[in-house]
Amino acid sequence: MCDVNHSVKTMSSSDQKGSARRPTQADVARLAGVSTATVSHVLSGRADRKGAGNAQTRARVERAMKQLDYRPNWAGRALRRQRTGLVGALVSAGGNPWRDSLITVAKRELAKRSLDLVVFPDVGEDEATDRLAELLDRGAVDACFTVHLEEAGEVAERLERCPIPSVAFAEGDAAGLPTVRHGYAEAAAEAAVRLRDRGVRRFMIATEAMGPGHSLWRDVVDPIRTALAGGDADELRAEHLEIDYRISADLGPLDWASLEAAGPEDPIVLMCSSDRLAIQIAAECERRSIDIGRAVGVVGRGDIAEAAERRIPLSTLGTSETRYEDVFAALAASAESGEKLESGWEFPWHVIERASTAGIGRQA
Repeated sequence: MCDVNHSVKTMSSSDQKGSARRPTQADVARLAGVSTATVSHVLSGRADRKGAGNAQTRARVERAMKQLDYRPNWAGRALRRQRTGLVGALVSAGGNPWRDSLITVAKRELAKRSLDLVVFPDVGEDEATDRLAELLDRGAVDACFTVHLEEAGEVAERLERCPIPSVAFAEGDAAGLPTVRHGYAEAAAEAAVRLRDRGVRRFMIATEAMGPGHSLWRDVVDPIRTALAGGDADELRAEHLEIDYRISADLGPLDWASLEAAGPEDPIVLMCSSDRLAIQIAAECERRSIDIGRAVGVVGRGDIAEAAERRIPLSTLGTSETRYEDVFAALAASAESGEKLESGWEFPWHVIERASTAGIGRQA
């Protein structure tokens, strides 16, 4: 059996001179001491049978590919297999930390099945949606998933009619696609009721600026208002403030005079539509020497690491029970088989209380 490193040392000068041309599978096979069929099996991912011999063969082929700087012709492979090896992520304009972490999990899990992720941003805008529809019709991806595109209903409808497997991260209607749901509205209502029952009488609901029909109405504003309306507390107030958020948040709309005047006996709670907004509001409160956790409570949404790592950790809405790996493993299997997914997943969010609200309403 031929060793790759030994083979490299004993290559003839004519082989070395010819190395400027693009290497082929035959070159890889010759250098690794295997057949071209074995190289093809390794590239296709089919050489996965158990056993030390098989693992050693794969390692020799991979070392040979690296030595030769061999780059597979994926276009040709896709044509032969009727698969592109690509999975699409369809997302709306603008990023957020939770979505970025989701994309990272997707890339990692899909890579285990030799699939690559392609992100299509700005879906929902007319021009972007038209381009996407054309790509789907051309079979540009083997499967895809959407992230919070309920406002772009035509995208979900198009995917539902499309033969490729798809799944939607969505709380609302996804036109019949299998969904991954989190129960955002229930978590927001739970947080509001918990704090109301501890004596909080004033709430400020702070969201990024949004138009009519935006999902934040359904997931944040309306459930908080509805939950608070169900109580019998006197003089209970819940006001909604839209914050212009571009590079950073414009916090001018907040009633800073009231926040600075709040105390442990009459606290105010800020319910924020995202952790990133909550972090900026909490930082400004601290700059103004507002007593977070006793006079003013701050609740975020999304459970990103930065919120938990602050000097005063922020309460938030989220869950530690997600298994997004299972979602993307199932989608990868469907991408390979071509069969659509039949069912979805639920990862319910709940209140994760930390120091920014833990003392609110519990003063001696």
